[in-house]
Amino acid sequence: MGKVRIDFIDLAKGVCIVLIVLGHTGIAVDYPGLTLMRTPLYFALSGLFFKDYGGFMQFLVRKTNKILVPFLFFYICSYAIFYLCNWLFPGLIVSDARGILDVFTQVQYFNGPIWFLLALFWCNIAFCLISLNVRNEVIRGLLVLALFAVGYTVEKMGVFVPCMLDAAMVGMPFFYFGYLLKKSPLLYPSGFDKYNLPVALLLFAVAYFTDVTFEPVAHFHDKVISGNLLAMALLACSSVIGLLLLCKVVRWLPVVSYIGRYSIITLCLHHLVYRPLMLVVKKVPILVGYENFIVAMLTIAVCVAAIPFCRRFLPYVTAQKDIFKG
Repeated sequence: MGKVRIDFIDLAKGVCIVLIVLGHTGIAVDYPGLTLMRTPLYFALSGLFFKDYGGFMQFLVRKTNKILVPFLFFYICSYAIFYLCNWLFPGLIVSDARGILDVFTQVQYFNGPIWFLLALFWCNIAFCLISLNVRNEVIRGLLVLALFAVGYTVEKMGVFVPCMLDAAMVGMPFFYFGYLLKKSPLLYPSGFDKYNLPVALLLFAVAYFTDVTFEPVAHFHDKVISGNLLAMALLACSSVIGLLLLCKVVRWLPVVSYIGRYSIITLCLHHLVYRPLMLVVKKVPILVGYENFIVAMLTIAVCVAAIPFCRRFLPYVTAQKDIFKG
């Protein structure tokens, strides 16, 4: 893959991470289609870069280094902070988190956003097993849909499944969608690139009207999925392709592309950054009415500053270097 492709994919990831930070800090970005783009995009990007690395064990080692290790590190560190704060400042933390066993007992974690890493890990493992054992693309697609059906049914029944396994199953079609995109000329330089901007705008229009007409809802983390499933798929896929095409036109933006290149760091850190910042900023009278915006900007700034620190001092737990060899 060429540098241009990496650039615009980093930009796409950066746009989504910024939208996630804005949403978590209370800045509503409610333009129809955006909400259902973010999580499917990350599943799709993982599918886009899927490789089996020659066998299941090699793949397992690779994904353990790149996904599971960062999840475990930030999960354990987050609960260390949770216990320490509850000991030093009882009642200060307002959270649905209960303790380090939350991953086995509920969907709410103290560092909530890292749920996605665990779901993505299972999603990768499941698709690797399918890919290595099934060569027929139609059957692969049917198996992916079958997993989605299981995850969707479990969620609709309100049955709790530990470790985000059901969220992974629900995300499988978007992962597979990215895998199929890998086989298309969409993300490579071609003679059709001159049409990228108008096609992107058309796809955003499709996403907009699908959203306002059918109002599908998909909160993967909270296990809330409602509305027309075909509309949900159309909205997510059109907005994902639209964003990728738009980013292919723009290629690179300062800060945003940088955040996207190291998106796992901002994903894992921002929740631990903005929550204490919000407690402090809300106590400053002159900032009343602007606290969410200020916290969002400070959170992004802190995460950007933390990237070189994590790359240098924490490379093995932020997917920059491998712990396990395979």
